[in-house]
Amino acid sequence: MRQDNPIYNHKFKILPDIAEYSEIKDEYKNNTKVDLTKLYDHLNKYNLHKFNLELDKIIQNTYSYIPLNKAESKEAIKWRTYLNKYFLYYKKFNAKSKIIKNNKIFKNLYNNGYDILNIDTNQIINKDIDKKYKFLTEKKDWVPPPGKFDRWKNLNKNSIENINKLFDKAGILEACSNYYARRMKVTIARLTVGKPTDNHWKQFLYDCKKTTKYTNLHMDAAEGVMKGMMYLNEVKLGNGETSFLPKSNRFIYDPLQAIFCRAIAVGSYCHNPISRRSVFRLPKKLRVTSNFGRLIDNKSNLRKYLDKNLVKLTSNVGNLLLFDPGAGIHNGGVLKYGERIALQIVIE
Repeated sequence: MRQDNPIYNHKFKILPDIAEYSEIKDEYKNNTKVDLTKLYDHLNKYNLHKFNLELDKIIQNTYSYIPLNKAESKEAIKWRTYLNKYFLYYKKFNAKSKIIKNNKIFKNLYNNGYDILNIDTNQIINKDIDKKYKFLTEKKDWVPPPGKFDRWKNLNKNSIENINKLFDKAGILEACSNYYARRMKVTIARLTVGKPTDNHWKQFLYDCKKTTKYTNLHMDAAEGVMKGMMYLNEVKLGNGETSFLPKSNRFIYDPLQAIFCRAIAVGSYCHNPISRRSVFRLPKKLRVTSNFGRLIDNKSNLRKYLDKNLVKLTSNVGNLLLFDPGAGIHNGGVLKYGERIALQIVIE
């Protein structure tokens, strides 16, 4: 969360309770009123040991309703490991920009969390990309496990260096480096090929049948990096366009929800009843995820708000969306037709 340019009053101030999703509303959940004062206190004082002891007490109080089994215990270990990680990470994390002038990209990143550009992709298309595109298009449909994508492949070092040079020349690296006030460069570039048969976008609540309009709208679990989504073919509406909610990089969240939502998003996809039960033992306020798009009802005012405010990158506007993925709310790669060929580029 950015304390140098914050927005406190916003539509996502309180994240939705996962357990209230209509398809799973009859599953067990902790409905007792729980005092979270001690958790807040231990978080504010960065005392991880006492924080975990208090969380243990809260969870153990639910065992009289439903006993803990080994399968659930394994699921809990996953997301609690990430919870410890983010607890410690945010002890040191302090997003603060170095303000620079005469860089449109930086200005848009700082104020809105994103920028749209047109990049000459001919400068980066090479045999590495051609070879991996052929491999991915020949790959059969499958159901990837939570955390895996349907079709993507990391590019080699030469390809990454080509992108680095291109981004440096375009002023992108300067903008990103000043956005986080530290030197940044492209470290990872992945070729992704999207198809209407893809499954990765619905991995959160994987076993549920219903999807909503904004399923997979999310914040990445990790702050401190920048991303670029670059199209290598023409992308239209319904063809996997990437979307971003302007200014969402500046949203400030409840400090407990901020770490629990990230830990649960990557440590538990709530993809089956056992994984959900380990999360639903938490009190209502902590049953949250940064991958909350599926929880936004199609008839809600929040859906109408997103309809009005989301910015969608299509090829007639540009071919590169540069954005803050760990703080900014975004979506993409959900296809109704055709094919989307894109590079997902990580700058850190």
